[in-house]
Amino acid sequence: MVALSSVTRLLSGAALALLLVVVSAAQAVGAWQDDIGYTQLLSELGSATPTGQGITASQVEAFSSGNYLPNTGLAEFAGKSFTTMSGTSGISGHATTVGQYLYGSSTGIATDISTIDNWSADDWLYSGALRVGSISAPLIETRDVQNHSWVSTTTNEAAIVDASRRFDYAIQRDNFVAVVGLNNGSSTDIPGLLAHSYNSISVGLTNGNHSRGFTTFDGVGRSKPEIVAPASYTSYATPIVGSAAALLLETAQNTSALANAQNSEAVKALLLAGATKSEFSDWDRTNSRPLDEVYGAGELNVYRSYQALAAGEQEAGILSTVDLTGWDFDATGGGDSLYFFDVTEGFSLDEFSVALTWNRVVTDGAGAGWGNPTSTLANLDLELWSADGFTLDTQLDFSNSTVDNVEHIYRQNMEAGRYALRLTSDTAGTDYAMAWYSEAVSVPEPATWLMLVVGGICLGGFWYRRSRR
Repeated sequence: MVALSSVTRLLSGAALALLLVVVSAAQAVGAWQDDIGYTQLLSELGSATPTGQGITASQVEAFSSGNYLPNTGLAEFAGKSFTTMSGTSGISGHATTVGQYLYGSSTGIATDISTIDNWSADDWLYSGALRVGSISAPLIETRDVQNHSWVSTTTNEAAIVDASRRFDYAIQRDNFVAVVGLNNGSSTDIPGLLAHSYNSISVGLTNGNHSRGFTTFDGVGRSKPEIVAPASYTSYATPIVGSAAALLLETAQNTSALANAQNSEAVKALLLAGATKSEFSDWDRTNSRPLDEVYGAGELNVYRSYQALAAGEQEAGILSTVDLTGWDFDATGGGDSLYFFDVTEGFSLDEFSVALTWNRVVTDGAGAGWGNPTSTLANLDLELWSADGFTLDTQLDFSNSTVDNVEHIYRQNMEAGRYALRLTSDTAGTDYAMAWYSEAVSVPEPATWLMLVVGGICLGGFWYRRSRR
């Protein structure tokens, strides 16, 4: 284990950096809210639209000109309670703008987040929270959403592994949603911290101007980012995703039937399943690579994620069906989990998106306290089948990454019929969340199609004859 003082030097100064050049105000409100489906959600729900009320947040910031705190006197932050966790500081313009997106009353969408803990990244990494390099367990996190709009460019593997494992342990133990930004610039490397963690949600930009590709530490070849959002810099895209998570968490907290969606795995699955691909002409995935190498699961769409959440938790069953949109939080058993569903005659699925997520499990090193945390990762796979009754028929697709803790299937133009999702696992007792979203469209009757075709032929012949005169 690298000595704490050495790690501190590696991660301080130029190695610990803001994700962007600080600007004084958030980008124009409106367009990005349309893009992420929030305007549609607001139009549909009106005054019932969640606002993040009752949700709490931790905001972790790198120093900007020696400061890490937002401008708590900003009118947009009136009525909010801030707790200074890492000592006194002046105002950071970067922290202020990130705060506007995460909990601002006029800029963001989670306008009623009112309790915020503010950390400096250095303090949060070491003595304050994660306690990297020590034999002490990470501090217990009591907040619901943790935002990290900073990166470290260190390549010190021991430091990266220790911090990433402690971070994943805290997420699993304390059950909070953590959003972490990638670096700006399409040619930059995936940051060692914190994008190499498993249990967080890594965020890039809709325009693709962020680091991307595959992890190189503590499990190589995992796809990053997991999701993208429309912003000018990753520092702002990250709290946009965090604020969307807050809306889902509020909804889950206030509805007893949705209580299991408070689990961090469920929020992650809902966000990834709801992400849209239509913005990207070259979005793709493979059976072994569940996410696009640049755009992850796609662009955040809080409307679709909310619809999947509101559809309710729906259990696997060998003699039952689930709805075309929904989610489940469960633990793997001794066999497969099957989710049968029907596409009604006269309809097809224009889109079908399903995401499966689970956490890696981290424990302290045997006999060494937290000086050497170890980790294990169950291998879960996801398959899509056609079905005859409650019998699997033909396998249509699958996602079977051996390194990621995400599986994802996305299909278009699924015809009427019965289908099944099959979840397999090499480890019993692993908590998992699965969410799925579909867009059903009506299919014209055959007679209608025939009339359209015949009409087109006749009309074409008419214009052809006219052109000959």
